[in-house]
Amino acid sequence: MFENNFTKQLVLIGGGHANVQVLKKLSMNTIKGLHTILISEHFEATYSGMTPGYIHKDFSKEEISIDLQRLCFNAGATFIKDKVVKIDNNYQKLELHNLPSVHYDVLSINTGSISSTEGIKIENSSRCFLVKPISLLVKNLSKIDQIIKNKKNKIAIIGGGVASYELAFSLSRRYENNLEITILGKNILKEKNLNKKTKKNLKKISNYLGIKEIQGEVVLISETHLTLKNGDIFEYDISLVSSGADIENWLSKSNFKKDKNGFIAVNNNLLSTNDKNVFVTGDACSIENNFRPKSGVMAVRQGQVLKENIFYKLTGRPLIKFRPQKNWLYLIGTYKNYALLNYFFLSFHGRWCWKLKEWIDKGFIKKFKFTNNISMTKKNLELEKSKDIKMYCQGCGSKVSKNTLVNFLNEEKSNPELSDASIINTSTSSLLQSIDHIKLFTSLNPYDFGIISYLHSQNDILSSGGSVQTISVSQALPFSEGIIEKFYMEYFMKGIKSESIKDDSVIVSGHSYQSKEPGITITMNGVFEKQISKNQGQEDDLIYLSKPLGTGYLLAAYFNNSDFLSSIDFQNLLEWLKKGNSKASEISKSFKSNITTDISGFGLASHLSDICKSSKLSAEISPLSNWVLNENYTRSIPIKWDKVDLVIWLDYSFARTVFQAIRRAISRAWSQKELWAGTGNKETFRKLFSKDSIVLYTIKTHNKVRRKYELLMSDKSYSHIEFVRFRLRKESEDFLQQD
Repeated sequence: MFENNFTKQLVLIGGGHANVQVLKKLSMNTIKGLHTILISEHFEATYSGMTPGYIHKDFSKEEISIDLQRLCFNAGATFIKDKVVKIDNNYQKLELHNLPSVHYDVLSINTGSISSTEGIKIENSSRCFLVKPISLLVKNLSKIDQIIKNKKNKIAIIGGGVASYELAFSLSRRYENNLEITILGKNILKEKNLNKKTKKNLKKISNYLGIKEIQGEVVLISETHLTLKNGDIFEYDISLVSSGADIENWLSKSNFKKDKNGFIAVNNNLLSTNDKNVFVTGDACSIENNFRPKSGVMAVRQGQVLKENIFYKLTGRPLIKFRPQKNWLYLIGTYKNYALLNYFFLSFHGRWCWKLKEWIDKGFIKKFKFTNNISMTKKNLELEKSKDIKMYCQGCGSKVSKNTLVNFLNEEKSNPELSDASIINTSTSSLLQSIDHIKLFTSLNPYDFGIISYLHSQNDILSSGGSVQTISVSQALPFSEGIIEKFYMEYFMKGIKSESIKDDSVIVSGHSYQSKEPGITITMNGVFEKQISKNQGQEDDLIYLSKPLGTGYLLAAYFNNSDFLSSIDFQNLLEWLKKGNSKASEISKSFKSNITTDISGFGLASHLSDICKSSKLSAEISPLSNWVLNENYTRSIPIKWDKVDLVIWLDYSFARTVFQAIRRAISRAWSQKELWAGTGNKETFRKLFSKDSIVLYTIKTHNKVRRKYELLMSDKSYSHIEFVRFRLRKESEDFLQQD
């Protein structure tokens, strides 16, 4: 029995505040025999607590997001980007919108909620936006920006709860004086947990910001106006529905027992009351005899119980109970980095409240950042490795060394040109054949991997001047049982088939086996159309690339957990990996290209070198016309500045520079983040007051550095350089805002 012999399948639907804690637990603990899948419509989970700060531009999109693909990578889980459309509780099966169905042994639903439109007729939705799910609001911000632009706009927020007010405050700050904001609702600030002083403060702040309130129930939303139940008409430019919560359609139609409001009924163990294999948390659930308002705070607290109960359930241990608190801390962002605090009878408004909110929110999101850690999963001890760690890619970059391959082939004299595919001549025709194997990338959707595997093999046929006819597939499935084995086989093959259909190619044979290293081997046969050799290069030939370079480096960054690769970068990488070269091949044939080659793990430089040697020519690759150099160390200035056109000098005052140094030193000492990844070099409070203190260094060298740069600016050697000197932060910000 191998350690990765999967016997049970845990499926998580949604990257909500509870499910991400389950994945975090998996990243810290290896659970033998457990195969985990996360299904989400998005690569990132938006943290609701920081969304108001994002709206008024205090936080970036990255700061408020949890990278689900990276989280799955560290947890050893498979990430599937898709939407669940139906659940079959009897067969424990989930039907997805685009991909094959998925079975589960234990299921956790943490999808959040959607904005309720009950009692509201929406005739035209082009200027009407739902606030929930919160990721949808974040996505629609760009559309709202386009509508507002520079003109005065009327925004109607349909709701009346705390969330409506916090949203109004955020929008007011984002668009400054370009808005007239009105909150409309039949129940204005009726939350039981809000004390009288907090409600009074909320209304006071609203008046200060010019935000109006209308007590009334909205029944109709048209293109330009709202109609209230009493017949009143309210004109608007943008309407935002924040009137309550509802669950997604597939959950509404499910067989789960629900409460009187339509939410899934769960017991104190967070299990569905009529399906003991399904956990439900967050806004989608309602705990029996313990009704609580929908809140992200509740989902976070439920996650602490959920992550334990899932594994207790899988191992047959008694489950623990979730005890919902009757009251909790409210921290409501208002304006100018102020926040309103509400807890029982206490109510405060101030900057310190915002700082407290920021500290709590950043503390939560920080738990799910794994950058610069190879893996957070516990592993068995190994023999001491060399200090010079070689990073292997799991794709083409994992090839044997080129010298080893070349020497072997030369000895065999079987493929002197290192062709991607071999020509098989028969009495009637010439055929092409190639074979490729790739190991499954950790956490990658096996369906996507099937596509990538096919396209990887297809490149060999296309670059050799042929077209694909037949393929033979050998699948290495992880050691597993039942539904897990079926999952990998089905997803691998359907991914491959989705591409083979485009080529009209036929799967003629195959093989499958279990392995500790899942992967796909494809033997591909093609019809030979035009022989393409690597010694046909001609002088003045131009080099064309069908795809961007660097996928190997980016994959290595992904496997190394590097912050060099963001979530957006990974999404772009995945899209390029799933793009074939059939169109590029057709174009190259129509223009009668002399040479076509597949740039694989050896990279452009190596492939181009082979072509040049065979053709007895040289090649030139033009460098980028524009580049930016960050940081500027004095000793290298004579080398670098010779080719520099522009130097930007942030010449801030002594007081501000020292303040920044102090703040940075304290922040780094508090967070214990390495100054340089892998070095173990960290700031400490003790060092802050030592002779090696960065603050002390800043104080000593500030004037010296300033004089040095003033001399450099007047140096005739650098007369070709344009110097831009910013003395104030506002000057820097204005410069960055320029087109």
